[in-house]
Amino acid sequence: MGDTFQTIADRTATPEEAPRLARAVVDWLVTEGIVLAGAEPGWALGDDPAHPPGPHWQKAVDDARWGAPEGVAVYTERHVFYSNFHDGGPVAVTCPRCGAGVDSDDKAPAALFSTAMDAWRATGEADIACPACAEPVPLTDWDWTDDHLAFVHLGFQFWNWPWLSEEFRARVAEFLPGHRTAFLPGKV
Repeated sequence: MGDTFQTIADRTATPEEAPRLARAVVDWLVTEGIVLAGAEPGWALGDDPAHPPGPHWQKAVDDARWGAPEGVAVYTERHVFYSNFHDGGPVAVTCPRCGAGVDSDDKAPAALFSTAMDAWRATGEADIACPACAEPVPLTDWDWTDDHLAFVHLGFQFWNWPWLSEEFRARVAEFLPGHRTAFLPGKV
């Protein structure tokens, strides 16, 4: 069976903005009764504390017919989120400057991205020269097919919840004004 997760990630929050923006979203989730206020260990996979589901968690999902979900972990530091729910083909990465696509399975670009990912994890900064236009582009700005990867400082990870509704995801995005968000579902 496995555990599932759905992450709403803010692709543009800075390290300085992340805690404030997270607080606004969590306050709203608590007010709506979607989660409880205190983050506790044991409500998410791993050691991260998470907010237990609240009495009205159903407001966040399309179909609440199957059991209660687990917690919502909130990340406000540098983090890489991924999705493994995609069509199974190669994951394309698109340059935001010129719109050219790069096949992540191609060895030369894959090596560039791998090196940049390691640098970003270590320092929070990494640029990749686009193979098509040669412009340096921050790793965080590249667009991944199906939001396959997100390199961010703010994310909300819902563990074992029924599918989050588009309306709910849009409402969360309203608390992140002017920011690009990504939705990354997956299973471990």
